[in-house]
Formats: sequence, C-alpha cells, structure tokens
Amino acid sequence: MRIYILIGILVLGMTLFGAMTGYWVALFRNGSKRKGLIYGGVLGLALAVGTIVLQRLMYSIHGGMVLDLVRPVLIELNGLVVALFGTFAVLTIFSVFYGLMRLGARSDSGDSHIDESRRNFFKRTAVVVPAVVGVTGSVAAFQGNGELQLRKIQLALKDRPEVLKGYKIGQLSDIHIGPFIGMDKLKEMVDAIASEHPNRLVITGDLIDDLGYLDEVADYLDSRVQDFPDGIDYILGNHEYRVDVERVWKRFHQTKMHMYRNSHQQILGGPRPVYLVGMDYHFKDDVQEENVRLLDKAMKGMPDNAYPILLAHHPNYIPEAFRRHIPLILSGHTHGGQINLWGVNLVPVYKPYWKGLYEEQGLFAYVSRGSGHWFPVRLNCAREVTVFTIL
Repeated sequence: MRIYILIGILVLGMTLFGAMTGYWVALFRNGSKRKGLIYGGVLGLALAVGTIVLQRLMYSIHGGMVLDLVRPVLIELNGLVVALFGTFAVLTIFSVFYGLMRLGARSDSGDSHIDESRRNFFKRTAVVVPAVVGVTGSVAAFQGNGELQLRKIQLALKDRPEVLKGYKIGQLSDIHIGPFIGMDKLKEMVDAIASEHPNRLVITGDLIDDLGYLDEVADYLDSRVQDFPDGIDYILGNHEYRVDVERVWKRFHQTKMHMYRNSHQQILGGPRPVYLVGMDYHFKDDVQEENVRLLDKAMKGMPDNAYPILLAHHPNYIPEAFRRHIPLILSGHTHGGQINLWGVNLVPVYKPYWKGLYEEQGLFAYVSRGSGHWFPVRLNCAREVTVFTIL
C-alpha cells in the first residue's frame, strides 16, 4: 500500500511542478499561461510515468543487452526529474522578483508593465534556466552513476592496542545491487578495495535491492573472501528489510562471510583483544532507547578490556557509541545527501552525522557517501569505497 501512495505523490507532484514551471516560462515570455500550464503538466506527468514504468521493468531484467539499453534511458529520466524540480525552484524565485518589479512599476506609473530591458531579461531567463538546469541534471545522473572514488583515510585511534598498528579495513556501504548498480560495478568496487590490500572488508548494509541478483551476489562475494586475509564482514541495512530480509540473511549465511546481527566477534588477540560489533537495522520510534538496548545485546559477553570497532548501517548509533567510548564506528545510510551545492546538502538526511569523518575526544566515526545508490543523480558527492589504515 505504501508504495502506491509514494507513486501517487510522485505523479501528482511532478505534474504540479511541471505545470507551474510551464506557467512561469509562459509568464516570462508573454506566452499563453494556459498552454504553459498544460504543456508543463504533461511533461511532468510523462517524466513521472516513464520513470516509474522503466524502473519497474528494470527489476524484471537481470543483465544482458536489454538492460544495457534501458539503463541509460532510465538514468536520463531520473536526471530530468531532478532538473524539473530544480527549474521549478529557480523560476519560482525569479517569479517573486518579477512580481515585485510589476508592483513597483504600477506604484510609479500606474501601469504594471515593466520596462523592455527587464522584460528581455526574464525572457532569456525562461530559456536559459531550464537549459542549464536540464544539462546539469543529465550530467549529475550519468556522472553520479559512473564515478567511483577510492578514499584512503589514516586513523590515529585513541588507546590503540599494538596489534592494530598498520591494520587496514576496507568499507563498502549502500551498494544497492539492482537497476542502476549491477554486478560489473560491484566487481569494480571490490577490485578497488582489494588493490589496497586491506586485512578485511566490511559491508555496512543496503547491499541488494533486487533479489534476482541474490545468488549471483552471494557467489561472487564468497569467491572474494580469499582476497582479504581476515575475511569479509556483513551487516544488514534497511533495504534488505524492504526486499526480504530473512531470505537475504539465509543466503549470505551460506557464504564464508562473517555475519553480524546485534552480535560480536573477536578479530585480534593480545593483552587488549579487538572485537568487531555488528548491528541490525531497526525501525523503532524511540531510536536512541532501542539503540541502547541493541548495543547492550550486541556487546554482552565481551571482556571488560575489549577494544571494540562498531559496524552500524545507520549513523544514529554514533552518539551512543561515543558515549560508550567506542574508538571507531563505520556507518552509511545517508549517501552523503547525493546532491551538494556550495557545501550545502540539498537533500534532507540524518544530522549531525551525515557524511565523512567525525572525531570527538580521540574517538572516530565515519559515514560513507555510499558505494552505490537506488537513485542515480549525484552532484559533488561521488560514490565511494574507503580504506582505513590504523596508525
């Protein structure tokens, strides 16, 4: 039921945004506002319906030439959807100035018509803004789906045990195997991490969106465990719950990956043994209270002198982890907002921990921008794979 409500909101919203964008263009160009509303509304409706239909089609195609043909079209449609929203927002701002100028002209001369130079400015605006924003949306979609950055981060962890000196951890997060991120991109990600020769690879949730790839993903990751001396570690994200969490868990449990679900495992020995703690995803309304309960469960039985490293898909675990003096937390979920302009994130995400490295009193938390995505448009926020070296 929820998916149909979201589809309805998308279709209605795109139609309204398209209609208003068409209206502003017609207003600035002294055209027919009625036609502008109709043409803009039809464009918005067509983009919404086309995106939804192709997206559903992509879930029935797993590899092959048809997928390769359909994917670029769907990427472009997603870029145009964002461009329409952007055009509407910019033209709405200009319409305010347009209205103020007309009011000013009326108060000065009793005539609401603005002078010729200003009228020409708004005519040009009605052409330039859609063109620039449209191209930006297309570039952001194709570049966002294609670009992958390898980030290398050195960490001076507080009270680090000697056994962790020089230890390397690779992180993948929010891969979202499905319509936009296929097996080729998963291989690219794992190869990029493996090239840095980390001791282990951790996958912090949202690995798969399309269960048609489940067996292929499981077999592939199973074959790559040998490339990481201490193996591959995996925790769940919210998207595993959206598809079929128990089916995903059961299939990946058949691999050689280390699986964590509010549990822990000792990964290094010595006077102060190192433990990896992996959290399940939850949907409780009282987030912090549930985080406390699940962390208690996950860490139960660990020795008092344990040195924990926490894997949690959602960064809302970070405040409680810092309170417990956990030296390192690796997280994801937010995708870094995906669309950033002038250092400002335009997409609402979890705050204050939403992208990159955070440090509090020698304790570190890292929130990945995501190695993949379920929505391909990214601007100044490339997909990433990350390798941490503990100093």
